[in-house]
Amino acid sequence: MFYVEQKPSNHIKIGKIGENVACRFLKQKGYEILERNFKRKWGEIDIICSKKESILNLLCSTWNRGIRNVPRGTNDNKLVFVEVKTLKNTNFLTPEDNLTTNKQRKLIRTCQLYISEKGINPDTEWQIDAILVELDTNKRKAKVKHLKSAIY
Repeated sequence: MFYVEQKPSNHIKIGKIGENVACRFLKQKGYEILERNFKRKWGEIDIICSKKESILNLLCSTWNRGIRNVPRGTNDNKLVFVEVKTLKNTNFLTPEDNLTTNKQRKLIRTCQLYISEKGINPDTEWQIDAILVELDTNKRKAKVKHLKSAIY
């Protein structure tokens, strides 16, 4: 028996381009990329990163919600799981159309497993963001939309 290496399909290539665009975008916004493509039997996390939040931002956000003190368990380093959806030259669909309820359920389960497997402090704040990438191959440009806490 022998193994024949298959070339990645076109949608896999487009997905990788989208993930690379998303990583560059996140780095420019001050995120630190920790890991990419965490896979388990039922799901995958495209990008795992962290973002340091200043204590002033945390205080302001809690003050505006009528809370006078920073909530328990809040720290200045937030874990962010990112689902990347990429589409190429289309007028009919948007990347958001691919964020189905079933996909969201699998993603939440995979994130919880990641936290457990990596022994991450349960008090660490985390969220699931979506980055939507629309590729225009004619102009060789990408339009990026970042939806924070898109999946909960």
